[in-house]
Amino acid sequence: MGNKYKGLLIVLLIFAAAFSIRVLYLAGSPTGIETDEIEHDNLAMRLLEERAYVDSDGAATSYRPPFYAGFLAFIYAIFGHSYFAVRVIQVIISSITVCILYLTAEKIFNKPTAIITGIFSSLYMTFIICSKMLYTETLFTFLLVSIIYLAIIAKKPGVKWFCLLGILCGIATLTRSAAVFLPFIVLFILLPKMRKNKLPWTKIAAFSLALALCFLILIVPWTVRNYRAHGKFVLVSTNGGINMYQGLCKPADGMIFTFPPGSPMSINYDTMSNEAERNNFFMHEAIKIYRTQPLFALKMFAIRFLFFWNIIDWEILGGNVINFQYIFMLPFAFLGTFFAFKENKEIWNILIVILYFMSFTLLFPGFSRYRMPIDGYIILLGSYGIYGFVNKGGQKIYSLLYVSGYFIFTYFLFKYSAITKSFVKGFAERIGLW
Repeated sequence: MGNKYKGLLIVLLIFAAAFSIRVLYLAGSPTGIETDEIEHDNLAMRLLEERAYVDSDGAATSYRPPFYAGFLAFIYAIFGHSYFAVRVIQVIISSITVCILYLTAEKIFNKPTAIITGIFSSLYMTFIICSKMLYTETLFTFLLVSIIYLAIIAKKPGVKWFCLLGILCGIATLTRSAAVFLPFIVLFILLPKMRKNKLPWTKIAAFSLALALCFLILIVPWTVRNYRAHGKFVLVSTNGGINMYQGLCKPADGMIFTFPPGSPMSINYDTMSNEAERNNFFMHEAIKIYRTQPLFALKMFAIRFLFFWNIIDWEILGGNVINFQYIFMLPFAFLGTFFAFKENKEIWNILIVILYFMSFTLLFPGFSRYRMPIDGYIILLGSYGIYGFVNKGGQKIYSLLYVSGYFIFTYFLFKYSAITKSFVKGFAERIGLW
């Protein structure tokens, strides 16, 4: 069997493993929906039945980007109003994401690192559980890793390649508005390749323009629709100002990044009917806090940053569950980054994506759910860290024992999640971050 077929077989085995694990979880999990899932479902049903993107009152909305609702509506149109159909398709998408992470690791590092990446991301709790939820993260993560992989493997990218990436960046942005600057990340990855191929600057400019035009072809119609709906310029969504303000909300009664019901800001949120005006109002209020309370704003930035890298994911894993797999991989990700720099591996393509999504904590809430699109890259770097730790040290048996011992330790943190959470909360209180 040739190397090409061996490689294909490994990818198929990884897909089968990831798919089987997710189907088993899906079979034993609750069937209902809650919180944000309900809103996504309602938007999809109204889109399907009324052929309009409107809220529960029938008013045009831009609070959430439209592509995920369209994705759900498309599935409902084929299979009926079936959450199960959505979840099976998301299981397939999540399994393909695992395969793309495997291929990315193989391209940047080596096959052993890729296999560790494939196995670990197949078993990663966040990916498994989220594939069952009607959240944007599973689809968005797939789009992100696909875009970055296509940019990485491009040797001599032509205009068609740039157009494809522009379209995918547009779809990603209409899924999650956080992807609005993703075309610049793509150009950051592709520019060295074009210079290496000694392309003239005129051709580089033409290719970049093709990417930008294909991106804008998808975004601009939605922006025009938003202007007609709200009478103001809204590029993608009307949640930026609100999220910016909520990122400055003090913790209260165990809640963070939200204003309590009945508060003046909550009343403003509920009574301001024009989404764009409401968004601008909250943005101005947030800027006022930055201007008048800079030390408080700095403290809230620290909280947002720590929440982004948090070991607890309330929204996906549940409030009392420690993400031990993430704890296990994170130090190895730092180690893998160190090894990669030492060996001149091309990991800036990955690090720039991580830094990009981390940068949103400068202004917006840092929920660990928002970290999920880059968790695959943490796993990828961590896998290389494990590979390097085992193969570059002394006797492999001792290195494997250390890795196994640390994994068991993190598993016990998960097993006794309530105690671990209490310890973390107590530490955060002592240093004034809670």
